[in-house]
Amino acid sequence: MSSLTYQRVANASWLLGIAAAIAIPDALFGLFVGLSHTLWELAHLLFEVIEATLDHFVEHIFETDTHETQVIVFYSMSATASIGLYFLLRATYGFFLTLKKNMTLAWMENITRLLNYWAESALNKFKLIAMFNVGLLSCYLAFSVFV
Repeated sequence: MSSLTYQRVANASWLLGIAAAIAIPDALFGLFVGLSHTLWELAHLLFEVIEATLDHFVEHIFETDTHETQVIVFYSMSATASIGLYFLLRATYGFFLTLKKNMTLAWMENITRLLNYWAESALNKFKLIAMFNVGLLSCYLAFSVFV
């Protein structure tokens, strides 16, 4: 009984989200822009806190003046960011190679299924051609209304 109630709540949430996206897309876009701006501000604040902490740490440990401290902190943060970026790029490269392999495999499977469906009967050929024409006409009508 509990999962049925949960499923109803989940379905209602999806339905409300889709209805809101259709009914008030400008408000949702404004909400998204506001939230992303807030996240960038929080990330910048975190960066400033880390930088100030590192400034004080270097200044007290090495007993340097302000300019020397800023130079040390800048190059330390640049080296750390470069190392992090290197490992991030290596991870994303592997991810995209796997994604490319999976998408190629899915494409080939779909093409094979389509060709097998095409070869089964003349009725299937008629259905595919009709679906293509209906889709093409729908796109034409959808985009010609706005011109």
